[in-house]
Parts: sequence; structure tokens; C-alpha cells
Amino acid sequence: MVVRDYWQERLRSVGNRIPQVQTFAAFNTNIDAIVYLTPELLSHAIKESDTNLALAEHQTSGELPDSVKSPADFLRVIRSQLAEGKSCHMVVEQDVLPWISQVFCDCTERMGGQAGIIANQMAALQATSVVYTRLLPPEQARLFDQRVTMPTVLNDELSLLPIQDVARSDDEVKVNWIFEYPKDATYQFGSQRITTTRANRVIMATRPRGAVIAFSRELDRHLPSLGRMIDVAFMAGYHYANPDDNDGRDFHSYLEYIRQSLSDLTRLNPDLRIHYEYVPLRHEELESDLLRCVCQQVNSFGINENEIRRALRKLGREQLADDIEASERAYTLYRGALALLRELRLDRVHLHNLGYYVIVLRKPYFVSVDDVIGASLYASALNALKAMHGGFPDANAMPAGAELALSEIGFAQLEQFSREMTGKARQTGPGVWEQDDHCVLVTPAHVVANPVSTVGMGDTISSASYAMEVCAARQMSRVP
Repeated sequence: MVVRDYWQERLRSVGNRIPQVQTFAAFNTNIDAIVYLTPELLSHAIKESDTNLALAEHQTSGELPDSVKSPADFLRVIRSQLAEGKSCHMVVEQDVLPWISQVFCDCTERMGGQAGIIANQMAALQATSVVYTRLLPPEQARLFDQRVTMPTVLNDELSLLPIQDVARSDDEVKVNWIFEYPKDATYQFGSQRITTTRANRVIMATRPRGAVIAFSRELDRHLPSLGRMIDVAFMAGYHYANPDDNDGRDFHSYLEYIRQSLSDLTRLNPDLRIHYEYVPLRHEELESDLLRCVCQQVNSFGINENEIRRALRKLGREQLADDIEASERAYTLYRGALALLRELRLDRVHLHNLGYYVIVLRKPYFVSVDDVIGASLYASALNALKAMHGGFPDANAMPAGAELALSEIGFAQLEQFSREMTGKARQTGPGVWEQDDHCVLVTPAHVVANPVSTVGMGDTISSASYAMEVCAARQMSRVP
């Protein structure tokens, strides 16, 4: 069978599946204010700012600011990311928000934040979906799928209640500005023209004081009971940690809190699988300690081709990061992902890239490699539907998604990886290589040329694929 035919048939075989699992997502939810950044709109933004200052600051500084504090900072960040074609997540300070709101008043509001996106997507796929977030104003609650529930303590007992029923009008509203840009668009910065090489986005996140990445004191006591109610947990938002105040804790106390809370979730349910979706920290000096702390307590780790270079450098693996930067391809990403797996003692690293995924599994793994491949292809089809139509594709749309053609990028990477792995590992099946302590999977994925949105793609891929793996394990456990 032709290689492409094999993978397309594998894809079709998973289109009718439903992740019949109890899912949980925490902590970061917000309202995304989405702006489609056309060349005309950017020109308008430049005119509304101190253009000469913005361009001069860019020309004299190759480094991006730690946070966006002014229109000049805004333009420096946008110019850099358009040129690189990479995703970017930065904090935007309160002082510049009035300018952004005025210049980009024509925006679209949607559910945002990793936990919010994952919760809505799991509900749309007919999984049981539970979410926890410290800020839940009515403006945020109305963006959740009505099937999503929230763990709530009533009369010292834990209940899962419809999320709209537990909104709090006094909570702050967290808004993140998302600037989406298309492929092959040309932007003018003074005398410099930049043409984008791929579609992507720049995220500028607000940081209300109440947006704490921790459970409430009341819920802390019930975490073991919560863990018994769920099969898979998706933890995100730890990138908001700071050196000083983390819900009344200094950084080292916060690390101990993370360790204890994740341990509590699994105390009464040792089969609970936990996934951590990575986002680089604003405070880079905290990165290594936070990574090591969280990853000691989780099974799975999700990251993209840009973020892995940062994580590797913070863990002292400069050469691997340099190799990826010099020649980003499946093989260099595999070597980086394997280093993360071993260094952080993970069971699984899922690296999602444009057109293909690299997944490294510690042996023995809790489901078969075949199940992992099926889950990866399912996630790719789901993500393609999201890129094409936006929103949260439901289970009924998945058969159509499973008919979409996988990318030529993926097949080319698979072929090159196969050549580079010759003599280094045993190939045990299409896209699968094994060594004594691990196996690596390279699976082709979809590429949508002009996506409606790129926000939440990594979260969608990671959560859908891992949920399907856990679903496979649950079904196996039911077999007599």
C-alpha cells in the first residue's frame, strides 16, 4: 500500500470515535479579544502611535521587552513575530490597554485560556468536562459550553455544578488580546517590508491580581475526592508564577503547593493521568525549578517547536536547542523531546509542529503504540476542523475531518526521519521506532492554508490526543 494511502486509512478508522472519559482542566481561562491583523490595520496602529520612536527602538534593540508597556513595545513585538512567523505569548501592562482598546476596537470575543479552550472542546466531543478557574465572572461563564461543570464545595461536600450557575459577579474579568496574522501577507514598517511565511498569532495577556493559578483553600481539602471523579487532568497556567506573591505564597512555597495539590489529586485515584501543557514563563529565572516541580507529578507534557528551544536551554541543554534552531526537523525535535522525557522523568512528550507531530514514550507505556497513533491522527483531524471553521468542532463533524488529506510536510518529514534513524533504532511499524527505554512516533498531520484562527491549536491537539489514549486504556480495562 502507498504510504499516503496507509495513513489516510488509519485516519478514517478513528473518525467515528468519541472520548468517553471524565476530563478536568485547570487553571487559566479568560476572554480572548481576537484581532485579524491586516496590513491596513497595522498601518493604522502605527499612525496612532509614536511611529518614529517605535521604529527607532526596534532598530537599536534586538531583544523583545519583558512585557508590553507602550505602543512602541507593541510594535516591536509585532514586527519581530511577523518576521519569524512564530507564536508568541507576552504580558501586556495596564497602562497600554486603553491604546490597544481604542486602536483595535473591532475585535471578536471568544473563550480563551488553555483550561477554557480544553473544557469547551472536551464537552463538544461528548466527553464529561469539568473545569476549575479562580475567576468566574458572568462574562466569562457565558462563554462556556453549557455541559461544562465546576467543582464546588457546598456544606463541606464536593459537587459538580453547571458552570453558569456558579458565576460570581464580583470577580475580575481577564481579557487577552490575540493578534492573528495570515500567511503571505506583506506589512510595512517604515522603509522595511515584511512578508509572513506562515499564519500564526501574537498573544498579549492581561494579568488581574485575582487570576491565581491555585485552587481555593476550600477546594484544597477536597482534591482527593475530585481526583476520584476524573480520568484525565489537563493542567495549565503555571507560567503565570512570579517570584513574590502566588496567592499569598513565595515562589518556593508555591512549588511545594503545586507538588502537594497534584499529589492530592491522585491520592485516591492512582490511575488518574495528568498532562501539563507548557507555556514559557515571563520570569525566565524560575523556569527550570517550575518545570522540574510540575513534571515530577505529571505523566504527559505538551510543547511546540518554538517552545522546546526555550525549555531545553533552561534545563542546560544548549546544544540540542541550537541544533533545532539551526535545522528544525523531526530528528532534531526528537532528540530534544527525548532529552525532556529523560531529564524531567516523564512518560510522554508530545511535540506538535506544522504538518507533523513527534511523540516520545517511555517504555512500557500504558496503551499500545497503535492506540497512540490513532489518538494523534484523531487530534489532527479535530485541529484541522477548528482551523477551517473556528469554534469547537463537535463529535458529529469528526467523520468529515477524518476525510481531509494529511499534509505533504508530514510525509516529507516522515521520510527524512526514517533515513536519519537508520541504524539508530528498530523500526517496528509505520512511523514507529524503538530503543531499549523508549519509542518515538512521527505522525503526519494536517495543514490548513488559511486558518480562521490559530488560537488554542496546541491545546486542542494535546488534550484530544491524550484523552483518546486514556479512553483506549479504559476500554481495555473493561475487556473480560
